[in-house]
Amino acid sequence: MEQTLTTPAITVSDDLFSTILNTTISHSVLSLLPYSLAVEHFALPLGFDNKGRLQVLMAYPSDPELLQKIQFHTGKTVRPKAMGRDQVLKLIAHHYGPQVESSSRKDQMTSEKKFNFGATDSTINIVNDIIHEGIRLRASDIHLEPFEREMTVRFRIDGVLHEMTSVPKNRVPEVISRVKVIANMDIAERRRAQDGRIRINENGKDVDIRVSTLPTDFGEKAVLRLLNKSNFDFGLESIGMDPDRLAIFRRAVQAPNGIVLLTGPTGSGKSTSLYSVINYIKRPGINISTVEDPIEYNIPGVNQTQVNVTTGVTFANSLRTLLRQDPDVIMVGEMRDPETSEIAIRASLTGHLVLSTLHTNDSPSAITRLIDMGIEPYLVSSSVTLIVAQRLVRKICTHCKCETNVSNDIKKSLGLAAGVPLYKGLGCSVCGYTGYRGRIGIFEVLPVSDNIRKLINEKAYAAEIRDAALKEGLVVLKDNALSRLVDGVTSVEGVLREISDIS
Repeated sequence: MEQTLTTPAITVSDDLFSTILNTTISHSVLSLLPYSLAVEHFALPLGFDNKGRLQVLMAYPSDPELLQKIQFHTGKTVRPKAMGRDQVLKLIAHHYGPQVESSSRKDQMTSEKKFNFGATDSTINIVNDIIHEGIRLRASDIHLEPFEREMTVRFRIDGVLHEMTSVPKNRVPEVISRVKVIANMDIAERRRAQDGRIRINENGKDVDIRVSTLPTDFGEKAVLRLLNKSNFDFGLESIGMDPDRLAIFRRAVQAPNGIVLLTGPTGSGKSTSLYSVINYIKRPGINISTVEDPIEYNIPGVNQTQVNVTTGVTFANSLRTLLRQDPDVIMVGEMRDPETSEIAIRASLTGHLVLSTLHTNDSPSAITRLIDMGIEPYLVSSSVTLIVAQRLVRKICTHCKCETNVSNDIKKSLGLAAGVPLYKGLGCSVCGYTGYRGRIGIFEVLPVSDNIRKLINEKAYAAEIRDAALKEGLVVLKDNALSRLVDGVTSVEGVLREISDIS
């Protein structure tokens, strides 16, 4: 094959971008370079010149190794043309068109289903492979789900479940038993739910795994929560708040007393935010104690207590005991009952900073939730200093990020101007062909001002509190999510997935 690696690239001017955009590239030409490789190499085949050379639009045309890879894969002599990376990605998305979704799904399936198990695989290797692959792919949870014909293995990555592989039906009991053995659970008990814990060392780093089993119609299901501390940055700046909201948050968590509440549904990042706060404020001069169910991460220098209802170690009982332990800061995993909530509130009124969570959709609803629990409004208004509602949105993979076409009707429905550019991830090997890599928080930060306190004492509805907070500058979850969308951090799909339940 003729080598043209030293041939200088043809530079494509900006004026020709629209020409290439409106030119039809034949399927036979596009098929020379599969979509996944086009995205990975930032290269788009255009057609053949009069010497029979394949003209390829490239973001990195002077890379001889990359040129050689494309020539080897296409089997053609390549004549590169230079263009900016973002423009190349946009043209790839446009020209591969309907192929993109099906090709991405196919590549994702090929990428994900890397391990298949049969009769000759040892049970120990099956379980080890599943766990190690979950850690490698940054999964937060591994689901082992028995069905009529096989056990499905799914990983939750960046908040979304992906089917990875399956285990033959006849191997299911031994696989579940192996998980229970290493989690110190009762392998003879199959009729009730159990909880256990595993600690392994992966590449020199400890990974804690929380295990939960549950009887189902076709056997026991197991869910493994992977708590890999190396995946998390517990710095307060890393949670994703903008500077204005972060300044308010910092002031509240540095106060000597009061209650700071984090609200949101399960999986919205509340625990990570709490750990970030504790990591931010801890120092030798203060005593920080926590009551958690369960303890997800151990923090050096912090006294952490695990709730155990069977032995009487409840949130309320532990909180009473902690108040006799000379604490400065108390973190309560969740205000899940009136007794715990009232003790926490009274602790804040006697000179302690209390950090805790509630399950509500937005920040004003946290106030009405406490009152509905039976807490007197005057106690709520005099103790709660800040409420933060939060969600997590998936971040677009920076490797395959490109501008995308979104209809003006959708932009209008989101309150965006027609000319605002929006982005998406095309899907590549870096992000596992999902178009996303990692998540970032969106926040609604509500300081309890004098006016808000007055409304609480008057037993105002959540809507009234929200209206007053909006006048004081509250940025609601939806608006914070849209700012992430406009900044190109997330996609339309990523925003709609998280704010569908937000007004």
